[in-house]
Amino acid sequence: MTAIILAGGKASRMKGQDKAFLKIDNKPLISTQLKLLKFFFKEIIIVTNQPGKYSGIKGARVISDIVAHQGPLGGIYSGLMASTSAYNFVVACDMPYIDTGLIEYMHKKSLGFDAVVPRLNKRYEPLYAFYSKNCLKFIGQLLDKKMFRTNALFSKIKVKEITENEIGQFALGEKIFTNINTREDLANVDADRQI
Repeated sequence: MTAIILAGGKASRMKGQDKAFLKIDNKPLISTQLKLLKFFFKEIIIVTNQPGKYSGIKGARVISDIVAHQGPLGGIYSGLMASTSAYNFVVACDMPYIDTGLIEYMHKKSLGFDAVVPRLNKRYEPLYAFYSKNCLKFIGQLLDKKMFRTNALFSKIKVKEITENEIGQFALGEKIFTNINTREDLANVDADRQI
């Protein structure tokens, strides 16, 4: 299996600072993600529009978006194209609370589905989800039509939803889907880890 880390965002609310390299517990967030993911995945791919920034990263293959500036859906497409696995876990580079227990649980639910996606507060969490290579055809069609919303994909494929009750079985619960968009978000993560 392969993990795909999407690191192509513009980080406009972080004043252009690459969120993958934000320091949490004095370590770049991307390093913490890689450390957790490598125990579960044989292959890890980082999809970015700035591959030079990741030249010092070990334990992952760094690729560029096939076509830049197509949002997360374009990143998922690029990662799936590069992957050697049928099933792939996709996560955003700014998510500090990766829970390998939930990842394993989701993977066990993937048989017979094109994607396994948590649904929380009536919204999908598409950047903490499994996608099969079967999705490539449908993502390609959406991108050709300049439709970049990830949710547009889910009406075209067979999706296994992970419910709020299922998510609640894991210690971090909803916190798993926290992402860092602002300095305040980063400060909250730092404070949270010190409790």
